[in-house]
Amino acid sequence: MPIKREREIYRGRARLETVRRGTGSEHVGVVLETPDGQRFNLVRLGGNPFDDAETRELSGHTVEVEGYRVGSDLRYTVARVHDGGKH
Repeated sequence: MPIKREREIYRGRARLETVRRGTGSEHVGVVLETPDGQRFNLVRLGGNPFDDAETRELSGHTVEVEGYRVGSDLRYTVARVHDGGKH
């Protein structure tokens, strides 16, 4: 039986940094850091998990994302920029 995941919403600052350091999957990705210090690798559902232009555009912005947590990833379905831009 598949695992049922609840959709979650997080808000924080998105920025580019190296993720999965020291593994064969190491790459520069977008990380969301929440005000309380939680950190998630942002991965857009349906996007390239290693280099997704739509996800990269979130970098440098305060964003609100809706998605599903899978380990250290937040696989998101919706992202909203909250510092003057729109997404």
